Amino acid sequence: MDQLSLKGKTAVITGGARGLGFAFAEALAEAGAHIVILDIGTPKEGSLEGLAEQYAVKVKAFLVDVTSRQQVNDVVEEIERDFGSVDVNVNAAGVVTDEPFLTTSDKNLSSTFNVNFTGSFLVAQACANSMVRKWQTLGSPSPSTISPTGSIIFISSVSTHMPTIVQQTSCYIASKSAIRGLVKPLAMELAQYGIRVNSLSPGSTRTDMMRQVEQTFPDLLKQFNQESLFGRVAEPRELKPAVLFLATSAWTTGQDLVVDGGVSVFKHRGNY
Repeated sequence: MDQLSLKGKTAVITGGARGLGFAFAEALAEAGAHIVILDIGTPKEGSLEGLAEQYAVKVKAFLVDVTSRQQVNDVVEEIERDFGSVDVNVNAAGVVTDEPFLTTSDKNLSSTFNVNFTGSFLVAQACANSMVRKWQTLGSPSPSTISPTGSIIFISSVSTHMPTIVQQTSCYIASKSAIRGLVKPLAMELAQYGIRVNSLSPGSTRTDMMRQVEQTFPDLLKQFNQESLFGRVAEPRELKPAVLFLATSAWTTGQDLVVDGGVSVFKHRGNY
């Protein structure tokens, strides 16, 4: 469908080397977007080449610390030069540590908020400024007369709606709540430039990180499974339609889209 097409657009995805971030990259590439991945890790061998070949799009990865304003600003300027514009920004980079609130360390507090919140803030800010520059090249038209200039998507978490009893992650949940707190004010500030701002709150998803948890603590996955109405966690591919919707829906801004398999709609079973 044409309205779901991102052909010729450029999507910047943090944390896109693996896991959910890479699933989002696949979804946007399939819709025709050129893909730029910002990550401190390296993609799986051949994965980027596979995306480029399968969907006939340009794909590039940058080794970037998203908590560094200078690195972020420099790479976004390079993306503008190489790709022409930034049209979609998905902020999926994140860290989580299972640690009780009463003994949460300074290291956990600092790293969690630096990556999850500050990193998302800095990349979104740089991408938004790039989108404004594009808007200015169009003659600074009223948003009511043109298609939206850009889409910024923050990745939050269902745990900001329904905290889990499976793990003790108050620091992580607080950082994801802070991300959701950006959505409505930024949607209001940036609408004048035709920029939409939304967040996506997934439930537990069977990423590479989840598989590692499963191998080390096999009972944890069973517990996460019981939190969903379908008795299992999500597969990364099941989040793809949600991110594509937020990237393309011209009439959606200032919203948080919960895609959690029903985790947030009922009282969780207590017998694990």
